[in-house]
Amino acid sequence: MKGKEFLGGLLIGAALGTLAGLLFAPQSGEETRNAVCKKAQDISGKLKESSQQLVESGRDLLEQGKTQVTGLLKTSGEKLQRKVNGDSSEA
Repeated sequence: MKGKEFLGGLLIGAALGTLAGLLFAPQSGEETRNAVCKKAQDISGKLKESSQQLVESGRDLLEQGKTQVTGLLKTSGEKLQRKVNGDSSEA
């Protein structure tokens, strides 16, 4: 959720910045096109970095979830085994 909000804000900010630059820049058409092209490349690089960070965060969360589920399954299995064996000394 936070990643989507961040990317949305980044895109809106980039679009507004580009628009303001186009409206207020005293440049020729060619210079303006070059500036827009450079800005688009910068934004593309930032989006790439952000998406990579988002993917890495997702992988980390997935690993944490796997670890927790594995631990819970192991603990539950051990408790079930003790009950099946008739051991009632649960801690």
